Amino acid sequence: MTPFFCPISYSKKFKKIFSIKKFPIFMGVSKNKINYDFENINWWINSESGNIQIHPKISLDKLYFKSHGSGTVGKTWQDHHELFFKLVKKYLKGNICEIGGGQNSVLNKTKNFSKIKNFYCFDKNLKLKKKNKKIKKINKFFDKNYFKNEKSFSIDLLIHSHTFEHLYDPNMFLNDVKSILSKNGKHIFTMPNMRPMIKKGYANAMNFEHPFYYDEKLVDCLLHKNNFKIIKKVFFKEDHSIMYVTKIDKTLTINSNIKVDKYSEYKKNLKLFQGMFSLWKKDIIKINKLTKKNKNVFIFGAHIFSQMMIFNGLNSKNLNCVLDNDKQKANKFLYGTNFKIYNPSILQKISNPCVILRAGSYNKEIKKQLFEINRNVIIV
Repeated sequence: MTPFFCPISYSKKFKKIFSIKKFPIFMGVSKNKINYDFENINWWINSESGNIQIHPKISLDKLYFKSHGSGTVGKTWQDHHELFFKLVKKYLKGNICEIGGGQNSVLNKTKNFSKIKNFYCFDKNLKLKKKNKKIKKINKFFDKNYFKNEKSFSIDLLIHSHTFEHLYDPNMFLNDVKSILSKNGKHIFTMPNMRPMIKKGYANAMNFEHPFYYDEKLVDCLLHKNNFKIIKKVFFKEDHSIMYVTKIDKTLTINSNIKVDKYSEYKKNLKLFQGMFSLWKKDIIKINKLTKKNKNVFIFGAHIFSQMMIFNGLNSKNLNCVLDNDKQKANKFLYGTNFKIYNPSILQKISNPCVILRAGSYNKEIKKQLFEINRNVIIV
């Protein structure tokens, strides 16, 4: 069984606040419309701490049986990756470890290896763009024991981008990072800025892959609790990501006034999430009403955005297909559905196409693209 307790208070007193039955476990695509796996997706709140989680959690091997290409397409993600690399660049020296970088890894952006001893990369799906004897690719999930046979060895820089929100046991992970980090080593990462995302009802904030509500305050507490001092925070957009630069400081639990044993956020978090669930309900009713008589209805995004609507009450009878810019997804099916995926360019020859768009912080760039393809497009 995967952990089901508050990572700050360790309380196990949870109550269910929302559920969607038979939800697809994979937020990607499939070549065929068969062999889909579904589970009930349930949101729970801890009655003592206010911590919110999705439970039960899907086994990692089942959940990540293949990559779904998240974070690889679009200007927003490109700008995010550039900003993160700029933050990390000056620390690229000594022994480096990157966890789950994917195709937008810091490793693939690194050109100068003169100050780097070794660059370890834990990633099951990474395809290297360069060859270098200093690169050590480990084709599995992060495991600190990989380094146990190395004498007097430590990591000088450990980095991960949009990996922390996927963790099932954040305290164990942070302890593992601490155990291999050098005295002056840096732990730098970026993750979703969840509170504004939840407030706006973004479906990519929490799901099977992001089972914890990791708001800024909770992450700060977790870092402090595990002896990580925050050197710097950088925000990418108001509703996208928070980037952290941290280092080990074992005096934190002694000399700090930050409360890490009690995380009394129950009423605030319950209100926040009830607001999101209510927003979803009203929005689906609105979309169904606006698209009822339209015969050329499309939905944008072969990802969790579309799945959350389709499996949460969207009337998909008039839905033609799913639109997505990722060329790797074209002509496949949105996982869990019978809907095929096409490039948005198919809208060019359609009169007054209607597109359902709920892609969170990516809406603006997608709207611009759709109007460039067909100025008569109706965006719902």
